[in-house]
Amino acid sequence: MKRFILLLMLTGVIAGWAQSQTPRKEVRKGNRAYNNKAYDNAQAAYHHALSVDSTYYKAQYNLGDALYRQKQYGEAAQAFGKALQSAELSDKQRSQSFHNKGNSHLKTGLQNRENGMEHFQQAVESYKEALKLDPKNEDTRYNLSYAQKLLAQAQQQQQNQQGQGKGDDQQQQQQQGNDQQQNQQDQSQQNQNENQQGQSGEQQRQDTPNGQQQKQQQGQQDKKKQDAERLLEAVKNNERKTMKEQQKAAVPAKSGRIEKDW
Repeated sequence: MKRFILLLMLTGVIAGWAQSQTPRKEVRKGNRAYNNKAYDNAQAAYHHALSVDSTYYKAQYNLGDALYRQKQYGEAAQAFGKALQSAELSDKQRSQSFHNKGNSHLKTGLQNRENGMEHFQQAVESYKEALKLDPKNEDTRYNLSYAQKLLAQAQQQQQNQQGQGKGDDQQQQQQQGNDQQQNQQDQSQQNQNENQQGQSGEQQRQDTPNGQQQKQQQGQQDKKKQDAERLLEAVKNNERKTMKEQQKAAVPAKSGRIEKDW
């Protein structure tokens, strides 16, 4: 009976030791694949390690690296965020995790410019946290400056778009006012012509010089209307040129360096 109990206890210890070695074994396997640039195999190994121990922060961090290398930046940011939840990280490891999380948000924002401002903001916050823990990291400091520039550009573009919307409304109102004024002038001219047509033949012959004057006035009005249309078209062309110049001003990505596997 005693021997049987001892055997059960010993079996339990061996099983526990083997289970604790499985995540580490899978992480080492993933690291070898990562170093050989087989990032999909590395990802599978890290996932296997986490299926045994979901709190193993090294597997979580390295999973983020593998996802980042495959340009799955949104998932990489989530993986680094989960690694940061572990209380076992040293300040150095925590700084590296924030740095990589910032890189992931930065790349996500560059991929999706429509929602880029939100990701650039998160990148800025992540880099700041990384610098608090490691103030001498120049890579993080450079990336923070770059993310801040991208964030400022996104904010400026949003303001320009809002301002352009208001400008379009004002132009539309102005054009409606011009059309209304022109309609009133046309109606007045039409009434005047009808009055002239109702006069006697002798009076019409006497008013022939006035008829020429009316034609000249009508020509001047047509010229004013054409000038107004050309001015409006020039304003629209200038706005299109401004938008193109703003798009060209976007800063290209220069930094995306991530830390090595743990």
